[in-house]
Amino acid sequence: MLTGLQPYQVVDQNLRQAMAFYAGSRREGEVRQMPGVSAISCGWNYPVFNSALLTSPVPGVDGGLGSRLSMAAIYFRALAMGWSYWVCHDHLDVTTLTSLRDTCYTYGMEPILTAPGMYTDRLAPPRRPLMPIEVREVSDSTSKLTFAHLVSVIFDLPYQMTLDVYGCNQCWTAENAGFIGYVEGRPVTISMICVAGSSCGFYSVGTLPGYRRRGYAETLMREAHQTMRNRLQFEACVLQSSTVGRRLYEQMGFREVTRFSVFRSALT
Repeated sequence: MLTGLQPYQVVDQNLRQAMAFYAGSRREGEVRQMPGVSAISCGWNYPVFNSALLTSPVPGVDGGLGSRLSMAAIYFRALAMGWSYWVCHDHLDVTTLTSLRDTCYTYGMEPILTAPGMYTDRLAPPRRPLMPIEVREVSDSTSKLTFAHLVSVIFDLPYQMTLDVYGCNQCWTAENAGFIGYVEGRPVTISMICVAGSSCGFYSVGTLPGYRRRGYAETLMREAHQTMRNRLQFEACVLQSSTVGRRLYEQMGFREVTRFSVFRSALT
C-alpha cells in the first residue's frame, strides 16, 4: 500500500527494486544492503548495470553522504567493477544537494545526467488512436535475444553486454517483465515493467530509429500496463524520463515529483 508515502518515495522505491533486476543476470550478482545505501551488482563489469542508490534521507551536511559513497566505492572496488550512482534529490537538503557533484568527484564519480522522476495515480486516456501493433511478453530464448538486441540498438550499448544481462533466465519474473512491440512482424519497440511496493514502473522504454514519433511506444506501454494490471495489484505508475520522452509521459498523465542525478565511476 502507498498510504503515508510521498510520490517521490514511491518513485524511488520502485527504482531500487527495478535496479535489483540486474542482480539476477548472473550467479555472482547480488544486492548488498549497507547503512543508508543499497549496492547492486549484475555480476559483470558493466557500470551501467551496477548501481548504488540511497535508501534513506541524508540528514544535513554531516549526514553521511560521503560515508555512503565510500561504502559503495569499497564494495565495487573489491569486485573490480565500475558502477553508477543514482541520487534522489529529495533525499538531500539544499546544501548537500548543492555540493553533490563535488562530493561525487571526490570518490571518482563523474556526472552523466539528471532525470525527472515522474508519477501518476492513473494513466490519462489516449489523445489519439493507438497504433496497431502486436505486443509480446519476453518469455523464451528467442524473445530474450530479441529484447537484448533492441536494447543494444536503441540505447547504443554493446550487444554482448545486453545479451549477458537480458538473456538470463533468472531475471524475468511475474513482477519484472519485458514487452516487445511488433509492426508488420518486425520488433521495433520495447519496455520493461517492474511492479513493486504497489507501483508499476516503466523502464527501458525505446523505439528503433525510423519508427519513432509514431505512437508505438505509447501503445506498447498501455498494453503492457494492462497486462500487468490483470496479473498484479498496484496503485500508481512511475518512471524516470528522458528529455525526448517527457512530452509523451506528460500526455499520459505523469508529472514530475522528484529528480535523480546519475554519476558513473570509471574502474581504476
